[in-house]
Amino acid sequence: MSDKAFDCVSCGACCFSRNPRYLALLPWDAARALPPESLFAEDGQTYVKFECGHCVHLDLSSGKAVCGVYKDRPEACRAFRAGSFECQKAIRANGLLGEKVRPPVAA
Repeated sequence: MSDKAFDCVSCGACCFSRNPRYLALLPWDAARALPPESLFAEDGQTYVKFECGHCVHLDLSSGKAVCGVYKDRPEACRAFRAGSFECQKAIRANGLLGEKVRPPVAA
């Protein structure tokens, strides 16, 4: 890991994906208070919905990436470490605040 400081709320790259099955819940996530309407099941696996190229729990309204369920976030989100190899890979793939995967804003 580099010594560069990573600011998750100005980045949010890990919360973006075009893959609707990007974030699968693990068995111990069942005890978390995640809104049922934010989840879907397929072939016996439960996933967090990704709409507009990002997690439905992600609030971008303030120009920052803020998790709406932070204290109840899934285990995969808890395990994701700022500055890790996976973090840097997400930044390269998705850009800051998902600039590479978000649909263009209509003028």
